[in-house]
Amino acid sequence: MNSAKSIALLCAVACVALLFAGCTTTTTTTIGNPTTAQTAAPAAPSAAGTAAQTAAPAAAATTPACPDKEVLTGTWDSREVGYASNHDVREAGVWEDAGPVPVTLTQKCWDVTGTFTQGDCQGTLSGKIEKNVFAGTYTSACTTGSDSSSGTFAVTMAADNQSFMGSMYKKCEGCYGPENGFPPSWWAKKTA
Repeated sequence: MNSAKSIALLCAVACVALLFAGCTTTTTTTIGNPTTAQTAAPAAPSAAGTAAQTAAPAAAATTPACPDKEVLTGTWDSREVGYASNHDVREAGVWEDAGPVPVTLTQKCWDVTGTFTQGDCQGTLSGKIEKNVFAGTYTSACTTGSDSSSGTFAVTMAADNQSFMGSMYKKCEGCYGPENGFPPSWWAKKTA
């Protein structure tokens, strides 16, 4: 009889040990070919509560967050010196001698679009800003078709974001590009 009491006592201790060990897993049966979601173990509750469990998972960041300021948005007084003259906008007097080319830019996150007027030509700009470089493409439609052009541009913003300097590169046979190392020919100052 002592052995029967000992077995009963051991069974009771084993049940209590299992209860305190956290053996509360539920088993489900899935018929057919279960999906990964059906066979995955349920997540343990977190300290943040059930709201965190029901929220959608955050997407992996592939692009940096938008800048806190859209520094290019506004109007700019820009000047471009001629391609053939190979003038450097940093030389004394070049700013005053070059005719103004008003530019209006709109920045949305890293993307920038804009318009400009130069003589009888209406132009558009489209590009991206990365760190302190604004680069992209431009088109210029003029009343005289032969004066129309398109190409690329790249400018570097000043540290105060109130001016930029760089070049526009016309797309044409025999035209120069950034690989030729010409000095900057396009300069702008923010006016509003």
